[in-house]
Amino acid sequence: MLGRDMAALVAEDLPALMDRLRATERLPWSATGRWPAVGGIYVLWEGSEALYVGRTGNLKQRLRQHGQRSSTHYSASFAFNLAKGEAQKSGLVTEGRKRGELQADPAFSDCFERAKERVRQMHVTAIEVASPILQTLFEVYVHLELGTRYNDFENH
Repeated sequence: MLGRDMAALVAEDLPALMDRLRATERLPWSATGRWPAVGGIYVLWEGSEALYVGRTGNLKQRLRQHGQRSSTHYSASFAFNLAKGEAQKSGLVTEGRKRGELQADPAFSDCFERAKERVRQMHVTAIEVASPILQTLFEVYVHLELGTRYNDFENH
């Protein structure tokens, strides 16, 4: 549990970290090889809209996983959520179905492949944040600041 002093320090850090994240250059997803293999927070952008914020222990690996053709519902969770939205719009029932079952459905699988392609067209901003506690708090802070509509913070 965070002590009061530590909680106050963390709360003071969040706006400064947000300033750093906002000042970071947006790079195309295809430049994921340029990210360091360090822990941090990343945001996936489509045009000027921040769609998703995530946290990871390895920015390079995690960013790559979001759009790789070989990624599954385990590693490309954002693309999976994009695919669920597309599938529902086309009339495919996704509610009450497990992730593996959906991925095995050819109709959903097509939506998932298109969603990963969509991710590959996005841009990314990211900053290093080493502390897992600070990452956790900052991920929620970024979501609230940017209104990332594909973060729901539900347990899986």
